[in-house]
Amino acid sequence: MSGCLLAMAVICFLIGVVQLVAPEQGVLPSRPSRLTGMPRGTFAPARPIQSRSAPQPAAASFSSGGKAVNLKLQTFDWIKVGQRIYVNHPVQGERMAHVLGKIVFAELWQQTRGPQSPWVPTGSAFAGFWLEGNLLLLNWQNRSYLLDEAVLLSDADIARQFAPYAKQFAQSDQTADVTFAYPPASWHIDDIGKFRVEQIEGQSLRYQRGGIGRFIHCSGADNRGLVVEDFEGGGGQDTAWVGWRIEAEEVKEA
Repeated sequence: MSGCLLAMAVICFLIGVVQLVAPEQGVLPSRPSRLTGMPRGTFAPARPIQSRSAPQPAAASFSSGGKAVNLKLQTFDWIKVGQRIYVNHPVQGERMAHVLGKIVFAELWQQTRGPQSPWVPTGSAFAGFWLEGNLLLLNWQNRSYLLDEAVLLSDADIARQFAPYAKQFAQSDQTADVTFAYPPASWHIDDIGKFRVEQIEGQSLRYQRGGIGRFIHCSGADNRGLVVEDFEGGGGQDTAWVGWRIEAEEVKEA
């Protein structure tokens, strides 16, 4: 009899222990979740792109011989910040605009090709003018542009949409007939090169004095114009300017 009572006591004790440690019905024990099948490092930040050369300070410009050169604008040297000028917009017609800002670019070149050859000023300078109405008037050599649309670009945008065509043009010593599509038109590359921002006056948009960048100048049907600016480091905002090719003689003092 005592043996039966002892066995029953042991069974009741075990049932009590099980009820104590078991979770309540309908409640799942919590545990840290873990994603499976994902390789290690999947969510790690991407390796940063190696930065290119930092902008050089813009003091005086120097020729290849080390002598300072005075940069003089070849076109639009008469335009001053604060004055009003007439520009002939190919769609809107002639309009008067207030000059809000001025940017002077020094043209750069390499005496010899190669990554170790420094880029130095040629002695030529060209200017851009920020006009009221969100217009950029730009001159480079014998080309003048009236640009009325700006698209901000990333390094990935430039690598995908412009760099392959610029490389093809460069490898031909800038003689190949290179065309590509970019909204809103098909474009022909006219020129590529490098510049440094030498002077800023008034409203400067996203330019920084001393900023160094590369450019691609293109033309399209019906006098359309495209200017792509690709800055090194933090020297400025990479931008695709879309607008029109115009004649410099059509820009007049008001």
